[in-house]
Amino acid sequence: MKRNEAFFSLYENFFLAMKKDLGEEKALELFTKVMHNGLKKAYDASGFTRGSVGDFVRVITERDEGVGLRVELVPGEGKIIYRFLDDPFPNLKNKVDAAKLDATYIAFKVSYLLGDGWGYTTTKHLWRGDSFTEHVISFAASGAASPAS
Repeated sequence: MKRNEAFFSLYENFFLAMKKDLGEEKALELFTKVMHNGLKKAYDASGFTRGSVGDFVRVITERDEGVGLRVELVPGEGKIIYRFLDDPFPNLKNKVDAAKLDATYIAFKVSYLLGDGWGYTTTKHLWRGDSFTEHVISFAASGAASPAS
């Protein structure tokens, strides 16, 4: 499946217009809200149990593939490797910091679907010349209940 050019171009153009008119900080803030609203609606429609690694993998895969992104999700003990084989926002490269842009949606995906105690680290990124973007999502909260599978 090919990346849905029209879908992602709309988001890219929206971000660039906001950045031009409101500045980068406000553009990132508003972009985050737009992403959260859209993702929440899609995830809720898919049905999931918060904290379930299996549901996280299923829901993320369904949504990402539904918008034409090739992804790999590899669950492990207390962690999930989440790889983007396609760049969802290639036209924003060099226009915004990759970590700031990724945070507008990855942080929400992790907290909304997995819950407290989960976080992520980006270990590879297409914008840095890597062959894919990789987020290592891990359960690291001290004293929190261990994750469901």
